[in-house]
Amino acid sequence: MNISIRPFQESDYPEVAVIYQQGIDTDIATFEVQAPIYSDWDLRFHKSCRLVAVTENKVIGWAALSPFSKRQVYSGVAEVTLYVSPLHQGKQVGFRLLSALIDASEDAGFWTLTAHIFPQNKASLALHQKLGFRILGVHEKIARRNGNWQDNTFLERRSAKIY
Repeated sequence: MNISIRPFQESDYPEVAVIYQQGIDTDIATFEVQAPIYSDWDLRFHKSCRLVAVTENKVIGWAALSPFSKRQVYSGVAEVTLYVSPLHQGKQVGFRLLSALIDASEDAGFWTLTAHIFPQNKASLALHQKLGFRILGVHEKIARRNGNWQDNTFLERRSAKIY
């Protein structure tokens, strides 16, 4: 399968939203319950470091960074979001997207990436750890999803290029 990674374009959002909703529907990807409209999604993520994975002119995955904090001192810290279409999971799409996102983040001056992953999402945890993220701890019962308390594993990756 020929996969390319390229910058996100606004016209990609309908496909991105479908993939996002598919992840939401697993109950182990996010606390969100519905993919947002484009304007809300656009406000949530940094304008740089938005990527899509494409095959045969179809978006099959996406990744983006959101601000860790509004405080200037944390301007080089961002949180990773990554989703892959269920039809393309297990085919290195996530690995390629996260690798490209790490490179893009370092080129943009980010020195630390964070991730919050449900402990049940073993594939996502393994992917992040494979690419240099380390587990810092678990936020226990941090929020409810469908009325049930959920934990979140907190990970971070420091850039080797910036230091």
